[in-house]
Amino acid sequence: MKTVHKDKDGLRKQIMKSAVASFKIEGIRISPDEAAKTLKKVETKIAKSSR
Repeated sequence: MKTVHKDKDGLRKQIMKSAVASFKIEGIRISPDEAAKTLKKVETKIAKSSR
């Protein structure tokens, strides 16, 4: 069952902040732009695998 999020933009921002923070904990600094690109790639792969 898929969860429906009414505030997709807010959720995306939260995911990107979490990604940046996770990398930072590991000593890897990435920009929010790089996090957005990576998130888009992951979403594309998930969409392809769910077909």
